[in-house]
Amino acid sequence: MYHFFKHAFIFSCAIMALACSHQTAPTGKAKLTGKFAGAFPDEQTFAVIVKVPNLLVGISKQFDEYEIHREPDGSFSLSIPLFCDAYGMFAVNGDESNTCVLSLSPDKETKIELSLDEEKRIQAKVIKGTEFTTEETNKSNLLYLDFYERAYSGSFLDSLRYDMTPEAYRDYILHKLKKELLIIEKNQEISDDTKQILYRIMKLAFSRQLFDYEGEVRYLYEKQQPEKEVNTPDFTPLKPDKSYYSFLAFLDMNNPPLSNYPFYPRIYNSILSNKVLNIPQIDSKPFADWLKEVKTIMAPLVGSDTGLFYDLLTLHAYLQQFGESKPLSTGQVAEIKSFFKNPTYTDFIFAENDTLLKQAYSSNADNKKTVESIVSSYKGKVVVIDFWATWCGPCLQAMEDMKPMKAELKNKDVVFVYITDTSSPEALWKEKIQEIGGEQYYLTDKEWERITLSDKYGFNGIPTYLIFDANGELKNKFSGFPGVEEMRKMIEKLLP
Repeated sequence: MYHFFKHAFIFSCAIMALACSHQTAPTGKAKLTGKFAGAFPDEQTFAVIVKVPNLLVGISKQFDEYEIHREPDGSFSLSIPLFCDAYGMFAVNGDESNTCVLSLSPDKETKIELSLDEEKRIQAKVIKGTEFTTEETNKSNLLYLDFYERAYSGSFLDSLRYDMTPEAYRDYILHKLKKELLIIEKNQEISDDTKQILYRIMKLAFSRQLFDYEGEVRYLYEKQQPEKEVNTPDFTPLKPDKSYYSFLAFLDMNNPPLSNYPFYPRIYNSILSNKVLNIPQIDSKPFADWLKEVKTIMAPLVGSDTGLFYDLLTLHAYLQQFGESKPLSTGQVAEIKSFFKNPTYTDFIFAENDTLLKQAYSSNADNKKTVESIVSSYKGKVVVIDFWATWCGPCLQAMEDMKPMKAELKNKDVVFVYITDTSSPEALWKEKIQEIGGEQYYLTDKEWERITLSDKYGFNGIPTYLIFDANGELKNKFSGFPGVEEMRKMIEKLLP
């Protein structure tokens, strides 16, 4: 099963996120000022962009982009809305220059000087603020890749067993992670600031496994059964209680690495949809009562009842409400203005709400792609929906494995539907679907989020599969490819 861990390969950017240390959200925007030194081509042919990781949607939209406009004297000033401290990097005409990575903070100024080298590549010199060198970035990237190899190719998870209790499973992973952190701590080639960033990203790397104890041990059960016992009765994992989620304190949720790393926003969605934690929907009661209940549940687990964790959890709770096509009430608008001290939050939430309201009154609103509308297009047929992406190796391998089975079922009443989103580059998607075949859907970010965050279909990893019978009723939902024979059994059982 692909747990989004492979996005470690974006690490050369992600590692440079400036860690958050604020216990309450600051106000304002980051200010980036400076001057172009020397001669530069015209802006129409030489656009300089500052790219800042998008905290909220992670993999769906990796960066927000802001163009630098030069004054006649070569100076510039840019105001960048932030939820917390972040990093900025440069791109020229769409290509990353990789010459400078800057720290950016709300209400603080970073001042730089831009110039061109002999090969017309942009160079940035930091006058005021913090810069991370390319050498430091490369060293950090190698350290993380070493960790990745040990974690998935070595003995990191070899001792995990399907019959572990939730507590034993959790403690084993945390013990292993702490040993990995000691390796980073002893490294003399990177700064203490970069070590702190590495610590947080390495912790988050296994957040998916920690949240999905039941799914992981079920997977281990299937892998650890001898071949002669494949027909043993279905395995029922133990169910964690609330205390199991004490690992959240270890994840240090008030200090996120704000980058294009996809794990952090998914942690909030996992918390909000978790049946054990049982956090109510944000529109179910007055906000003060909702927040009090949330803190009663979460404070013993995260180790605090204040901080950025609650700001971001609240923001994601509103996003989940929007995912259910529920706009803000008049009371919620007032509550949001009162609660959030950083205007970036309120501006973002209100913009999302305006978009939702416009969609509700759009003549095209009924044409939005949903699971229901897709399934209804194939009445009388078994529908197998495969959520995938062009960058997901396990997804592509599962499709390759299923080719013979699909050929055998070609004249049966079954249709294979493949759904991805904009994280798959459209050109590459068009190339891949020629060999995949079946019915293909390329969703917008909103359409993808509406499905993945819904109570009925929500999921955190890919590949994920939904199998509907000929009457359009959902019969099977699971993440991770179960194997060709198991897939065949589920499909043939539903054939009319």
